[in-house]
Amino acid sequence: MKGPARMLVLIVCPLLLFILASSYIPAYASSADITISSDSAIYHRGDTVTVSIEIEADVIPGDFEGYLLYPEDVLTYVSGPGIVSGGEGILKINDQVDSETRKNRKYSVKFKAEGLGNAEISLREDPELYEYEEGYLMSVSSNVLKISIAASPKDSSDAALAVLKVSPGTLIPAFDADVTEYRVTVPAGTGKLVVSAAARDTEAVVDVKGNEDIGPGENRVGIKVTAPDGSIKEYVIICECKEEREDPVNNPEPTDIPVTPDPPTSGPGKPAGISAVLKGEEIHLYSDNEFVVTEPDESIIIPEGYEKTYLKVDGLSIPVYASKDEGKDSFLLIVIKDNKGTPALYSYDRAEKTLQRYKDKNVKQTGMVLTESIEALELAESYEKSLNTLTIIIAVLSGLTLALLIIVISLSIKNKNDENDI
Repeated sequence: MKGPARMLVLIVCPLLLFILASSYIPAYASSADITISSDSAIYHRGDTVTVSIEIEADVIPGDFEGYLLYPEDVLTYVSGPGIVSGGEGILKINDQVDSETRKNRKYSVKFKAEGLGNAEISLREDPELYEYEEGYLMSVSSNVLKISIAASPKDSSDAALAVLKVSPGTLIPAFDADVTEYRVTVPAGTGKLVVSAAARDTEAVVDVKGNEDIGPGENRVGIKVTAPDGSIKEYVIICECKEEREDPVNNPEPTDIPVTPDPPTSGPGKPAGISAVLKGEEIHLYSDNEFVVTEPDESIIIPEGYEKTYLKVDGLSIPVYASKDEGKDSFLLIVIKDNKGTPALYSYDRAEKTLQRYKDKNVKQTGMVLTESIEALELAESYEKSLNTLTIIIAVLSGLTLALLIIVISLSIKNKNDENDI
């Protein structure tokens, strides 16, 4: 390509590119300012907040469409003109103009201050405003309205709980509104801690976090209480979840548990204390006799103040019940069956390593002890009935004997009189 032709191409091509590009750039014939305002910068919870959106332009503005954004956790939309719709944090303003007299336009919307804190109200980017006569899209600028919502003088500052319960498990210590930290122990496999919490002030907000995903070991559950005036009080529950492998009976691989040979039950070779052997899915305990570890049924009542845990014996985990007050005593409670298959509650002395039948005068037990008491009571009642019957029989016989004696004496006297008459 020769010099003049090349020069022509260099001049024409950029010009064509400029013309093509300019065809995609919207022509802004004029501009407008949108001002968002309110009567005050500070409100109290419960107040009505009136927000104005005013359009000012150098020409008559035509159709307008924009989206007003506001924080839904602080403000609740109440009302506005018919061209306003929406809620939950965003309002749509769709104004179709049919009169050229409306050069400046103003819209008012009302909110209710529900929450506390700062609130920003603004238009979403790129609101669409057109010239009334030419129909060109106008250049628009707008501000951001910032207001603050404070507590009402009537709002309560009480952020304490009235109720706090968990399931499974029991809170330690017992719930007290002034105590903010608790502990609870839950069985292995507990995936969720159900927390029942209610604030002392019915208008306070309670938020529970950390209770949905409970895993082995220590878990932290938080309870946050926000009073109506914004005051905050936090409670925490340390949830201790036991390890899965603590229960050998439910272990899917029992072969991993060490099994010892049957110990002798008598003679000089008898081991001291207690020993344990896994037979099938049952754990057998040996002391003076052979027992089978079992779970409590309706005939067994675990005393108050005891919680379930596990005791290692010969490598096996024995379910036992220990006092919640650590260090109170050295006794553990074990539910076992004797050779007759009768379940009962036994006490194991960790210091003396002895196993004996559990007896507590303050605890009402069922099972064998209750059965024996009932049998004794029935025997006593039967004996008393027999004694009463025997007494009646003796009284009747005595009466009959006396009557016969009187008849015999009377007959004897009569016979004697008859002999004298002869």
